[in-house]
Amino acid sequence: MAKAMKVAMKKATAMKRKAVVKASGAAAASITKKKVPVPKGLGKIRIGIIHGKVFDPVKVGTHDRKYPEKLKIKNNTGRSASGWGGQYMADVSTGLKIARLQPDIFEIDFMRMDDVSPKRLAKNHLTFNFWGDMSIAIADGKIPLAKTIIEVQKDCYNTRHIPEWNYYEWVLHKSRYMKQCIKAGIPMIPTIFVDNGFNAKAVLKQVQAKGWDKFLVKPAYMSFFGQGIIHGKTQDFVDNLEPFIQYERDNKKQKEFLVQPYMLKPNGLVFDEIRNFFVDGEWKYSIYTDGTDYEGFYEQPAGALKEACKQLAIRTYEEVKKVSKWEGKPIDTLLNRIDIGVVPDKSLKLGYKIFVNEIEPQMTTWLGRYCPYEIADLMGNACISQARKALKLTLEKGRKLPDKEKVRALLHILDERLGPLTK
Repeated sequence: MAKAMKVAMKKATAMKRKAVVKASGAAAASITKKKVPVPKGLGKIRIGIIHGKVFDPVKVGTHDRKYPEKLKIKNNTGRSASGWGGQYMADVSTGLKIARLQPDIFEIDFMRMDDVSPKRLAKNHLTFNFWGDMSIAIADGKIPLAKTIIEVQKDCYNTRHIPEWNYYEWVLHKSRYMKQCIKAGIPMIPTIFVDNGFNAKAVLKQVQAKGWDKFLVKPAYMSFFGQGIIHGKTQDFVDNLEPFIQYERDNKKQKEFLVQPYMLKPNGLVFDEIRNFFVDGEWKYSIYTDGTDYEGFYEQPAGALKEACKQLAIRTYEEVKKVSKWEGKPIDTLLNRIDIGVVPDKSLKLGYKIFVNEIEPQMTTWLGRYCPYEIADLMGNACISQARKALKLTLEKGRKLPDKEKVRALLHILDERLGPLTK
């Protein structure tokens, strides 16, 4: 087997030299199109895909023609639907695309959240979690499973689970990234940070001191889909504190909360968002999402507002980069969604007040139905890039890895096919 790997290295290197001579100084892009065969016996890099998003279908007609029957979302219409607008989801489609792009390099291990365990992940060289983290397991009431997933996520370098634990925790603790962004001068919603348990009377006093007419409270850790929120008019709580006291009782185990004023448009409705997507470290697209109309989605049109939101998102992503690491080394995130709140304001030159509302990791809706790309192609290529970066750092660290030298040889072949990693 060692001989086969040496042959692979020699063939790949020889082909690169030949390509360089033939290109005669041409752009490196032309070299990456050269075919580099995989010698027999090297096997494949095994990539795990944790899937389960039933609300993120791909564009009609773009699904893989060999999409596994058992992974289709069949119940996707009507009141009791478990899916949303299609049988073919972006997470599974991305895994299929990885194998399509490099069929002799990668094989895919599809698993749902309930399948996750240290033993299962140990069989893979790397696993991307698209929907099945501890917060989702907890929200589903699957506490034993949540404990298992926490074990997997905390031991990310040995389980080779992406996203990395410290970065993931930074995103889930909203107060952490909010405070960091505020320190960097990034505009956000005015916020009272509660960091050591909820005290109804103390919080109400702070709200009154701020002069907020209406406000909301939500958990600052593992909060999504509007869970754990209480809101209303300040005066109503002054007149009757009991609902606030009950909220305190109901959330004794939660330590971190965000208290914020209502951010309303001139028409009295909740603010809209322009959601900016960063894929493999680069801004790729932005989608308008209406604050109240759950069908109000479309690609944000070109113009001053799109550009202003993009630039604010880029500033915010610089803060993400400060915490995104693999084996202690900086690494681009696979995907971030940075939601920019938008409120019409004629007093401003832009005509809008904009601010960062939220940072989301890869376990979110990618809104591929509305983006200017085929989402599986975009994410499939990004996953290959991420796998190359992460596995090289894993090898450099000397971590235990199945078929380590075979993986090293396959990564070398990918370098020859795709060109060297630039960052």
